[in-house]
Amino acid sequence: MCQEKQIITNTVQSIRETTELFYQEKVQEGYAKMQDTIASVMQVVNVLHEYKCNHEEFSLDEARIAGSLTEAMNAMEVGDTVLLADILEYDFIEYLEELSTELD
Repeated sequence: MCQEKQIITNTVQSIRETTELFYQEKVQEGYAKMQDTIASVMQVVNVLHEYKCNHEEFSLDEARIAGSLTEAMNAMEVGDTVLLADILEYDFIEYLEELSTELD
């Protein structure tokens, strides 16, 4: 497994652990875990951007990532942890997994 795929896998796992806490209504624990998750998300975005710079054929939709993360931030701001979990689980993770299949 290439390094980029491993980082995606680790990020997906971190997000899933966080969303599970939110779905279980363990809000404080979810927000505590979210700090680690945000660091993972930042790392994966940087790695994907770098990969795209080195591989022109890689179809990274940066606007889609930015849109998902903006929606997630908006959900956090209004305190809607279920919406936050849904965005991360069904939009962001889905796209990361799609991108993972395109990596060498």
